[in-house]
Amino acid sequence: MNKLSTVALLILLGAAGTFNGLSLTSDPTGRSLGLNVGMLPAWHTWDYRISGLFVLIFLGLGPLICVAAVLVDASEAAVYVACVGLVTIGWVVWQILLLDIHALRAQVPLTVLGVALIVLAIGQFRTRARDRSRQ
Repeated sequence: MNKLSTVALLILLGAAGTFNGLSLTSDPTGRSLGLNVGMLPAWHTWDYRISGLFVLIFLGLGPLICVAAVLVDASEAAVYVACVGLVTIGWVVWQILLLDIHALRAQVPLTVLGVALIVLAIGQFRTRARDRSRQ
């Protein structure tokens, strides 16, 4: 159950991250996602291209690669899952504190998803530790 839940959440995050990342890099104005450049803080340079690349790589492709690690039972898969969860939460914190973007309809689910991935990774760590102690 833990593995299935982890894979499902990673695919959900990866699909959304890939879609949103591609949208932001192909349309750096953000209009395709209902955003505008005026939403960015004054210190932010110009558009959503760099944010889009971050989302594409770390919240899109990263989780999808992590799916493969989980499916083949890679020894460090739980570490990767935890890292994806932490990066997801970190992205939300970055949006709120530094970009001053308050989009609760996106930020709340992303935070819940990040926390769920961390909890699932902890479950994987515990299972591996219990299996090692039995040997």
